[in-house]
Amino acid sequence: MTGPVLVLETQTRGGITFIRSLGEKGIPVVAADCKRLGAAFFSRYASRRLLYPDPQTNDVAFREFVFSELARRRYDLLVPIYDSTLLPLARTKTEVERLTRFPFLDYDGLMQGRDKVQAVRIAQQCGIRTPVTYAVDSEEQVELALDSLELPVIVRPRNTSRSRGLRLVASREQVQGTWREVSGHFGPSVIQEYVPWGGLTYDVDVLMNRDSEPRAVFVAKRLRTYPPLAGPTACGQGVEYPELASAGVRLLKKMGWYGPAEVEFRIDPRDGQPTLMEVNPRLWGSQYTAKVAGVDFPYLLYRMAMDGDVEPVLSYKTDRRARYFFNHDLLCMATHPDRRSVAKEWFGDFVSPRTSASLVSAKDPLPPLGEILASLFYGLRPSRFNLRMRDIHEQTKAR
Repeated sequence: MTGPVLVLETQTRGGITFIRSLGEKGIPVVAADCKRLGAAFFSRYASRRLLYPDPQTNDVAFREFVFSELARRRYDLLVPIYDSTLLPLARTKTEVERLTRFPFLDYDGLMQGRDKVQAVRIAQQCGIRTPVTYAVDSEEQVELALDSLELPVIVRPRNTSRSRGLRLVASREQVQGTWREVSGHFGPSVIQEYVPWGGLTYDVDVLMNRDSEPRAVFVAKRLRTYPPLAGPTACGQGVEYPELASAGVRLLKKMGWYGPAEVEFRIDPRDGQPTLMEVNPRLWGSQYTAKVAGVDFPYLLYRMAMDGDVEPVLSYKTDRRARYFFNHDLLCMATHPDRRSVAKEWFGDFVSPRTSASLVSAKDPLPPLGEILASLFYGLRPSRFNLRMRDIHEQTKAR
């Protein structure tokens, strides 16, 4: 008899894609999150709904909750969607695997991708172009880095994801203060060469088996993003880009990877060459882009965990778009500094038969309501709103 899958951080776009993928195939899914409102709790495919302590404020209570749930009920698989739940559990991977399947690396393995310094070092060993990167732990090291870099520079945390804490600094006099601010909020930081915006961003999405062999490889182009020009995918499309696919796989093989990961590249407008920006050592929010193209990463991960391996899936459609209308694409249009440049395509996607909206489903109609309620309840809080506006400002500066 098929047991349920426990999925964490389900009130996210990656979480609802994962739940629907398994639920559509008759696999029972328990949706869990630290927030009461969101898309997944409104899904017909969530057989149960659980609330756990926020791991970002109390990771000990969070782990105790998960271990208690795994001990009380039999689960075939445990799937954390993002870093905030994956990393605490990866620290205790051995204990987790005594209770259920956990198709991810341990903490040290994951940090090869999450840690910007480690990821850059390993990428350079693979012959992959990266921004010049300096780990800085003192004001003296900041000055040494600036002696070797042209302004502007990027100051960013060493160990965060989704551009949290990223700052573009154009004045040498401001770098020290920015470094102290970023380090004070996020911990150890790096100073990097600035790779200008102007070229496209591509994501290489990969699933590796226990022998670090690719079992699915998908390259997605970010057509629109939120925040505009510099954020996660608001509308994406699969493309053929063998050079990037090979580079992403080569990097992950060097890391001895197991499980899912996303490798992000930006095309440097100065010479048209791809440059590694970061590695997301986990599942990613834009899983739906691959799904509409024919690469079902959630189900492949499930089958690989259950069966030990799966047949490789290396081909896909390149004429399908995935639109994350609630709320990324809606906010992209609302905040884009040059709305006219995207308006025709943005409105055209409403009627294009080749564009699918990630939340809209006749078989599962209620998640959009959950997303709207969550946006109203969480997104309009002054602290959240001010943080969002700051992120838009900082990332638009980094164009």
